[in-house]
Amino acid sequence: MEDQRKKLAKLLEELQVEMKSAYWLSEKRTWYLLWRQFIAGLARGVGTALGATLIAGLVFYIIGTLASMNLPIISQFLARLITLTQMNM
Repeated sequence: MEDQRKKLAKLLEELQVEMKSAYWLSEKRTWYLLWRQFIAGLARGVGTALGATLIAGLVFYIIGTLASMNLPIISQFLARLITLTQMNM
């Protein structure tokens, strides 16, 4: 049990040293850190835009399919939606 505690303490000490060195490396290379964060933000933005486009396309496809079936409830909803849209334009 004591041996495991010593190993864990040594591992934690090594981890702290590594974390400190990584922190100082990022402090020295500020432009590199900013560039990486910029690229990460750009990737998140593109992923969000593509995901929203796919979901919106799927929703519009389903609504179009339901509208072509001439279901009374869906048709009334779409007619009301079109009327509201035209009034606000």
